[in-house]
Amino acid sequence: MEKDFIEVNHNERQKAGLELILNHPESGQLLVLLNHEYVIGMANMLFTISTAEGGRAIILEDYILSESERGKGNGSFFMQEIIKFARNKGILRISLLVDADNGAAQKFYEGAGYQFSNMKCMRLNLS
Repeated sequence: MEKDFIEVNHNERQKAGLELILNHPESGQLLVLLNHEYVIGMANMLFTISTAEGGRAIILEDYILSESERGKGNGSFFMQEIIKFARNKGILRISLLVDADNGAAQKFYEGAGYQFSNMKCMRLNLS
């Protein structure tokens, strides 16, 4: 969980958000990574249009891999499947946010080909 949300229990909000994506697939796509019948990873991809790229883009809102599955190659496999999914859909860019002090995640994303942007995240919570 991102540090911005660590102090608040958002279970109902998370459930509502997931239901919105499931009920409106034109807005996004949820992918899960299974190990037999167990979910070991989840990705939440939100679709948008990039005027800079001149086409469709994905915001990788969530990318979660079970701690017990890290370091086994599952995360890299899952990320490559996400990238393959995006390419097959004609997506031109995937953007994501990562906690500034999460060096392990940053290293993982860089290894998958992501680069740091000159953009800085800002937010205005309306809830």
